[in-house]
Amino acid sequence: MDCFERTENTFATAAQAQMEQAIAWTTSGGPARKRLGAFQSAFAVRQVEIGLASMLSIVLGATATLFGVALLDGLAYPRWMGALGIAGSASTPVSGILTAYNGFSDVEMAINMPASAVLVAWLIALGVLMWRRDGSGDPAA
Repeated sequence: MDCFERTENTFATAAQAQMEQAIAWTTSGGPARKRLGAFQSAFAVRQVEIGLASMLSIVLGATATLFGVALLDGLAYPRWMGALGIAGSASTPVSGILTAYNGFSDVEMAINMPASAVLVAWLIALGVLMWRRDGSGDPAA
C-alpha cells in the first residue's frame, strides 16, 4: 500500500466516521440543535464525496478514452487494444455525469461498476503488453 492509498483510506475512514457519528447524534436523545448540525455536517461530507466521485469518473473516462484513441492511431501496439480501451472507458464519463446529477443511484451504479471493471482489466492487460513489448523484463528500463 503506497502513501496515496493510505491517505485515501484515511480520508474515507474519517468521512465514514463523521457520518456514523452524525447518524448516532440524529437518532439519539441529544439536543435538537446539535442533532440538526450533525446531520447537516454529514450531508455536506456526503455531497463532497459525490462531487469528487463524479469528477473522478469523468476525468478517468476521458483520459482512458483519449489514450485508447492514441493507441488506435499509433502503430506501436495492436489497434484492437485501443478499441477495447475506448469501449471500456466510454461509459465511465456518463456514469460520472449521472453521479453529479443524481448522486449514487442504482442506474449510476449499474453503469459504473461494469465500466470500471472493464477499464481496470484493460489497464492491467495494457500494462502487461507494454512491459512484455519492452523486451528487457525490467520495469525500471
